[in-house]
Amino acid sequence: MDATMSTRSACILLLALAAASNACALEAVPEGLPPLAAASAPPNPYRGNAAVLEAGGAAYERYCAECHGERASRPVAEGPDLRRLNTFCKQLEDGALKAHCLADVDTYFLYSVREGKLRAGQMHMPAWKNVLPAETIWAIRSFTETRALPPPRTLPDLPRR
Repeated sequence: MDATMSTRSACILLLALAAASNACALEAVPEGLPPLAAASAPPNPYRGNAAVLEAGGAAYERYCAECHGERASRPVAEGPDLRRLNTFCKQLEDGALKAHCLADVDTYFLYSVREGKLRAGQMHMPAWKNVLPAETIWAIRSFTETRALPPPRTLPDLPRR
């Protein structure tokens, strides 16, 4: 087993254990987050609310950073770069279309966090639905949306223009 697979397996195991240990106890809503309806549906109700970013960042570090990168700023991590989720939506000029696109991405994010990721019988991400309340999930989403993207990668052997 190579080092990448070993690290990935360890990451998934740690997350699964964390999720399992809290499976019967929904975490408390972090202090400072406005309360939401129990089944808070997309779009992200906290989008643009700077007051939730600190709690979202703390929750991200606690639950997500192990696989998605510290402070959502490390371009190479085991899990996908969550800063890139809105990349296509940001290119849209039509406001209504952009809002619809962001709501679609919010739906994908919420489902992925709540239900986890299972592909070809392998757990890639544990389900957090019995661990994280909606307030925490949306605060994490708001936090990742505010993180700057890294500059585009270049290869040293590409011809310069």
